[in-house]
Amino acid sequence: MQRRDFMVRSALTAGGVLLAANQVLAQKEKDFQGYYDVDKELFANINRVANPEEKTTLEKKHAPVIEAPDKVKSGEPFEVTVTVGEIVHPMGATHYIQRVQLYVGNEPAGRVDFSHQFNEPRARFTLKTDKPVTLVVREYCNLHGLWESRKQIALAD
Repeated sequence: MQRRDFMVRSALTAGGVLLAANQVLAQKEKDFQGYYDVDKELFANINRVANPEEKTTLEKKHAPVIEAPDKVKSGEPFEVTVTVGEIVHPMGATHYIQRVQLYVGNEPAGRVDFSHQFNEPRARFTLKTDKPVTLVVREYCNLHGLWESRKQIALAD
């Protein structure tokens, strides 16, 4: 009989803990939504600039800017600098860029993680290639989701 009592009490305790945790999470989400005007659609997909000629303020602050040569020599190293936003993204305790990831085509080529307010959201990578490639940069903002930019790199003659 003691084992059965233990099992029942354990189940009731676990249920109570889960219920309390769900209430805390619901309250945090409510507080979060009340304090920040967060559009949940930003977290549904990868965000990209819709119209490069007329960027919104959100796009100007979040779309990664890729600085790299348009053409490179086969097998020679070249620099790629990524800045989060044309208007550099603010970094604070409650709104910040968590990471920047660089891909060469579909292959991971580098990642930089940021620690909240102490960093400027900028990363530098050194790459080399022996064929034309597409650089893909993805960055993640804790309030505005995942953003992506691309740049074509050709081989110099």
